[in-house]
Amino acid sequence: MPTLATRSADRRPRRDWLVAALGAALTAAAVAHFGSHGHAEPMVVATTVLPAVAVFGYGAWFWTRGPDAVRGDAVFAWAVAGAGVVLALDLWAIRAGAYGTGAAVDHVFVQHTSVGALGAALAGTYSEQGREHARAQTRLKHALDAAMDGVAVLDAERQVVYANAAFREDYRADGGVLGTHWGEYYPPDVENRLSNVLDDLDGNGDSDDYWHGQVLARRGGGHTYPQELSVTALANGGYVWVSRDVTRREERDQRLRVLNRVLRHNVRNSLNVVLGRAERFEERNDEDIDNIVTAAEDLLAVSEKARVVERVLDETDAASAPLADLVRAEVEQARSQYPDAVFDVSVDVRRGIEVDSRLRLAVRELLANAVEHNDAETPYVSVTATGGGPAEVRVADDGPGIPEHERRALDGVAEQSLEHGSGIGLWAVYWLTRHCEAEVAVPDGNTVVVRVSTDSN
Repeated sequence: MPTLATRSADRRPRRDWLVAALGAALTAAAVAHFGSHGHAEPMVVATTVLPAVAVFGYGAWFWTRGPDAVRGDAVFAWAVAGAGVVLALDLWAIRAGAYGTGAAVDHVFVQHTSVGALGAALAGTYSEQGREHARAQTRLKHALDAAMDGVAVLDAERQVVYANAAFREDYRADGGVLGTHWGEYYPPDVENRLSNVLDDLDGNGDSDDYWHGQVLARRGGGHTYPQELSVTALANGGYVWVSRDVTRREERDQRLRVLNRVLRHNVRNSLNVVLGRAERFEERNDEDIDNIVTAAEDLLAVSEKARVVERVLDETDAASAPLADLVRAEVEQARSQYPDAVFDVSVDVRRGIEVDSRLRLAVRELLANAVEHNDAETPYVSVTATGGGPAEVRVADDGPGIPEHERRALDGVAEQSLEHGSGIGLWAVYWLTRHCEAEVAVPDGNTVVVRVSTDSN
């Protein structure tokens, strides 16, 4: 996991001067002791005074240049505790007669107390530094887990050694991501591309060198999605991997492009019809009037559909609905809307199976498309809903079939400049199924299949 150098987050007074004050007090006690008792042995004086001076010297260093992450009052507590333990041991030794009868041991209290305080201050500094480092690591982990972007650290073998919550959620790996190779989360062609990127980063030999781009990633279930990716090389040969799922952004951009196309192409053509017929309006030709009305109604229908699609796709929390009820309700509505069409419906769905209620609009669009683009006097539409786990809704008709360039919408493929679709209905089906984490397929030109994961109550 990445490390974080930081000053302690505790805003209480640090009192970094306390250890120096303790050392000054011990030094004063040692000097006062020899001044009042008259000991003259240089070795005794040195071994008694020097530890106290060392405590003062360490305290002065800590006060002026000590580590920012360690609090002075915490180290002071360690030093006092160490001095107290040594003093208690000395008292126990005297009581047990360990120093012998009549031995002059009064200076030993100052000497040993100073040594205990110095050793405990050193130990406390390193211990508190380790504890603050652990707290900083915990804060960093919480911050990374709260991040919306996926963050991972790869070692020199290009395996995942750390992953935050967003990264784990993005890839939805059932067995976890730690210890896995990054290549498991990308299709083969993308894996080859990124392998070359990593080789280039390694070849540069500079730490903090990075690469940024957009790729196609793959989740544990094989579902692919667009991803914005940044890879930064580390000095130890590893990498920091920062990823972001940009599906919503890409789909919104795609919607805007298609809606713009609808406004530029379909609306323009309808208005041209209105204007052209209006020039002949003086003749009071009923057929021309009908064409004007039809074109205007088509324009209003497209505009209303665009508004509904945009509103539904912008919803963040959608309710669930029983799949069987959803399909039957949409078929009944289609029967009333298209009385000349024949709808053959078969629902074989286990009771309690529910789906995202926004799929209702996708089924509605498929039914409308099957009737409105059918040249038969009595269009025939077959609707089949099946499934007990992953469910399937199949809509088929006996019309001329969906043209190839229109089918591209159901694959999310942008239109060609010279091949415009007839509207946004099939695009709405694609966007809705993607939003509901479903899949749409076209086995043949007359059949569209929607496969969706379900909730079972």
